[in-house]
This record gives sequence, structure tokens and C-alpha cells, in this order.
Amino acid sequence: MKKLLLKGFLILSFIGLSLTSCEDDIDDNPTTTYELRFTSISDNPYKVEVAGHSDIISGHSYIVYELERNTYSWKVTQQSGYLVTPTVNDGTITLDEDLEIVFPQ
Repeated sequence: MKKLLLKGFLILSFIGLSLTSCEDDIDDNPTTTYELRFTSISDNPYKVEVAGHSDIISGHSYIVYELERNTYSWKVTQQSGYLVTPTVNDGTITLDEDLEIVFPQ
């Protein structure tokens, strides 16, 4: 009887340790990402700069970035089609949901 109880205790202890080690694999703070979309309503190409990315997009098009929850500085600069100086829009955005920036403004 004593051996049976000891075996039962060892089996339950093993199961308990196995379940405990599985909990360590669960990420308590998963990285959350959101889409930040830049949409051009101009006929001209623009350079989009955000989070270390720099891309040129055509007029009447868009680009989507998948970024982590954070605050980002952004800038869009007209590449051609201006008379004297290019149109420049910039700002700061806190990304805590999917957002869109439409330019020029």
C-alpha cells in the first residue's frame, strides 16, 4: 500500500511539474503591432519617412507599415511637380490602433 501511495505521489508530482513548465512558455506581454497607412491624394510622388523606413510612393497610391505600439515621428516630402519648393507634411503619431495619414494637407 505504501509503494502504491508513493508511486501515485510521484506521478502527481511529475504531472504538476510538467504543467508548471508549460506555463513558462506563455508570453505574458505579447508584442502588439498595428498598421500605419500613408495615402497620397496628390498626382505627384512623395517620399514617406517613418520608423527608419524611407520609401517613395506614386501619386494616388498608398503604403502600409506594420509597426509596434509606440509614438513615431513621420514626414512626407513631395518629389516632383512643384514650382519653387516641395510640399512637406510631418508630425508625430501614437500608434495604439490601425491608423491612416492622408496627404498632402
